[in-house]
Amino acid sequence: MGRFRPCASLAGLCGVAGISFAGGTYTEIGVNVTPYAANTDGSVIAGYDSSSYFVYTDAAGYEPIGGSPPTDNVGGTPCLSGDGMRVGGTSLNPATSLTEMSYYDRTNATWVICGNLGSNSGTSTSSGWGISRDGRTVVGLGWISAGTAHGCYWREGAGMTSIGSTVTGRSTRINGASADGTVLVGWQDSASGFRQGCRWAGNVQTLISGSGGPLGEASGCSADGSVVVGNGVSSNSNQAWRWTVSGGAVNIGPPPVSGWRGAAVAVSDDGQTVVGFYRPFPAPATFGRAFIWTAADGMRDLTDLAVSQGISIPAGTVLALPLDLSGNGRTIVGQSRTASNAVNGFVLRFDSPASPADLNGDGAINGLDLTALLANWGGSGTGDIDQSGVVDGVDLTALLAAWTG
Repeated sequence: MGRFRPCASLAGLCGVAGISFAGGTYTEIGVNVTPYAANTDGSVIAGYDSSSYFVYTDAAGYEPIGGSPPTDNVGGTPCLSGDGMRVGGTSLNPATSLTEMSYYDRTNATWVICGNLGSNSGTSTSSGWGISRDGRTVVGLGWISAGTAHGCYWREGAGMTSIGSTVTGRSTRINGASADGTVLVGWQDSASGFRQGCRWAGNVQTLISGSGGPLGEASGCSADGSVVVGNGVSSNSNQAWRWTVSGGAVNIGPPPVSGWRGAAVAVSDDGQTVVGFYRPFPAPATFGRAFIWTAADGMRDLTDLAVSQGISIPAGTVLALPLDLSGNGRTIVGQSRTASNAVNGFVLRFDSPASPADLNGDGAINGLDLTALLANWGGSGTGDIDQSGVVDGVDLTALLAAWTG
């Protein structure tokens, strides 16, 4: 639970903040299937249907991989490492016939059991809800009794660790992790049962509140863990929110329809792009509308943005329930709603605009661009990457920083 921006390594030089869009594609991958995760570049998608987890790629299409998909009795959600080679989630432990936090290794086509906290609730001992970008940390919850669970994480080479609870007798869960797994986000049950968003760094918990009081559960975080997003609650007028270490919580809103409830479900690796939804309540979430928020442009309706970019979406279809965002901020997966209220799994990919350092437009930034810049040194136009009116050392620095060879 991913962002790329033009001139990303040169944001200060180019005056660019947030992501830009330049067309893209929309793909439906099945009726009543749930694409739930995207890897860093959006090339691998993971999700589930009524009987199995699946992996989807443009080359291979839809591939069932087994596991124990979410039901009323089985927790967890599909999640992906940055390279797309590990799928986190939940599977059946054949030694106990109970479901357990696991990950699927695509290299070996096998499910690997991660562990539990020593108890079970029904047929579940633990469940996986997130995975770090490096694939070495799987997070979720483990049961410590039939009615109480603690957030826990499995780390490669270290096994399973409980995050515990700061409220006696109450549960916690970890929903997401930073790229290296050292920062964790999720929720802490209060004494009243309210699930408050929280962040753990070095196993030290920070409860997340806004100006009106405690906020809802955290869904995910940026690659470095400094930006967290999550669910709106009554204390912030049910608006999706974004929290930063330096600035605290800010609402993402307002909702498109008065009274609708919102949630931010995922954030890009650089923290500058967020996707989420607003929905009527208590109607199903697929009766709502997806949004995308960027640091540069604020909140926009995702369906409207896609159409404005010339992306072909069937008439009457609404991008209703986004569930993840790729690390580079350009691929969104989730469920759409047709004019007849049928539900389809979708993959929406936004194209990346050409880099301003690609002076000849050939898709590479190399010696040809450098030659063009130097040939116009001191002039204007070609090579003026920062649009200052003159080609100078700032532009040369920008070109070299974006060099692809």
